Amino acid sequence: MKIAIAGSGAMGCRFGALLKEAGHDVILVDEWAIHIEAINQRGLEIRNETGSRFLPIKACLPPEVTEIMDLVIVFTKAMLTDALMQKCQHFINDRTLVLTLQNGLGNIEILEKSIPRDNLIVGVTTYGTELLGPGIIQAFGSGHNQIMQVDGKVTDDIKKLAEILIFAGMDTKVSENAFSEIWNKVAFNSVLNTLCTLMENTVGAVGHYSRFHEVIDHIVEEIIEVGYAEGVSLNKDDIFKMIINVIPPDMAGNHLPSMYQDMENNRQTEIDFLNGAIVNLAKKHNIAVPMNLLITHLIKMKEEIRFYQSQQEVKK
Repeated sequence: MKIAIAGSGAMGCRFGALLKEAGHDVILVDEWAIHIEAINQRGLEIRNETGSRFLPIKACLPPEVTEIMDLVIVFTKAMLTDALMQKCQHFINDRTLVLTLQNGLGNIEILEKSIPRDNLIVGVTTYGTELLGPGIIQAFGSGHNQIMQVDGKVTDDIKKLAEILIFAGMDTKVSENAFSEIWNKVAFNSVLNTLCTLMENTVGAVGHYSRFHEVIDHIVEEIIEVGYAEGVSLNKDDIFKMIINVIPPDMAGNHLPSMYQDMENNRQTEIDFLNGAIVNLAKKHNIAVPMNLLITHLIKMKEEIRFYQSQQEVKK
């Protein structure tokens, strides 16, 4: 199968590598030229708990893709989805399946502008990966994927895709309700991505705070209330289980989430598609979400402070 990873940062590279090693024709597509050059020159360096290896795999900028893809997996940051997909249209046709495993709310609506619903597959993943530098990723522990055709149909395409991901070594299930799973992942990221970024520490360290449950309880309850208003039923115990399960070191306990990495590198975070999206939807339904509002402000404040400090350094 010809597969393009649209947005080949940490997670995109990890999925692309596993699919490449499973025998597929994989292209890592990204707009970070130095990253692309490093992969093409020496291969993708994959580090994990047991060591490091280099994987020869093709990487390129979007305009350099010359063939129509059978599958495109979208992993770009939510705020970049629209712009990147416009640059990827030349290798997508009416037979190309498009799978989004992105964080946040709003990606499906963006993708539906250019992708037929019959070809659009949505899902979530709990695998943890960091981008350490151009052409270098760190893979943490294990995880699982849940996928579903956006219109809810269980088709041969979705079954085949699940089999492909499983054969590549990824625990994958076809979900009965993708939208609930996406909201569960939004809750998951609205807790761990933001708290790890604010505390400047790993999932495991944050999760071992003695009153961790008390902190996250109100964040999750607010998200559940907004989800209900949006017609999405969420289960608090399921969300807590999803969060708690990744805290051990053999899962993602040593992981520094992508939001932390973005903050450290003075890049825009996905806060507007996580807690910020919850705040905006809450306004529509006249629901008070003080915890999510506070977290949104704290992340945005930290972004602006870091940008201000970097500008001051440039002026020296």
